[in-house]
Amino acid sequence: MPLARQLNHIIKLLDDDSVVVREAVQQQLAGIHHELPAHLDQLERPLTDEEERIVAQLLEPVRRTDLEETWMRWRWQARPDEQLEMAMAHLSAFLNGWKTRPEDLGRRLDEIAQAAFHEQGRMDARELAEWLFGGRGESARLRGNSRNYYAPENSNLFWVLDNGMGNPISLSCIYRFVARRFGVTVEGCNFPGHFLARVPFHGRLWLVDCFNRGRFMLATDVAKHHPAANPAMEDLVREPAPVDAILLRTLRNLDESYDRLHAMADRQLMRKLAMQIMDE
Repeated sequence: MPLARQLNHIIKLLDDDSVVVREAVQQQLAGIHHELPAHLDQLERPLTDEEERIVAQLLEPVRRTDLEETWMRWRWQARPDEQLEMAMAHLSAFLNGWKTRPEDLGRRLDEIAQAAFHEQGRMDARELAEWLFGGRGESARLRGNSRNYYAPENSNLFWVLDNGMGNPISLSCIYRFVARRFGVTVEGCNFPGHFLARVPFHGRLWLVDCFNRGRFMLATDVAKHHPAANPAMEDLVREPAPVDAILLRTLRNLDESYDRLHAMADRQLMRKLAMQIMDE
């Protein structure tokens, strides 16, 4: 049976009350779930909201299994920037829903970098932070989601890009990934309680608070004058945050978010992904 005709048949059975039919539909969708969004776009009519909800529900088990089985493939990338972008792309695609593919993130980031270059030309790290986060009184394209800080969506880079709000880690990651497309070095600083970007700029080391309008702060000043300042703080600022640490912190944020929502299945999945990192 041609795939288009098969899909039309499957869609008609989505709301069937029979458990046997529902399991058969789930099996059929699971077998083509990677290509499903593209094939559905070619049908004569889009899915209704209720049909999309049912498809999402039916695909949830296979999507969870996919993420668990492919999660550590980011280790195969050669550079930390590439590893982090690949890992965040897979995690964000899962969080964003069954229509989203991990490779979609790279395209979105390319578009942002192209828009930035079209508006401002080649920018340095400070100029790019101002363009993204609205420093010096400019309107912010991205800002901290202080009103709903613990929402799991804040860790989903697709949601952050669509809504212009995120948490310190997601905003720092977007800054880092766009900067890479400009040939600009941006790293992470695993600062306690509030993740920061880390930027070598004009011979000095700066920390950038992407959650608060991309504020630039001299790393030495932060290490010496922060209320939690101690020798360990200076060591923490001196070295960039490893990819493992950034991902574990992201997963801990999601763990807490899902705990607040009493979403135990999602919380358990985040813990499984974290364990894979810690077990290597």
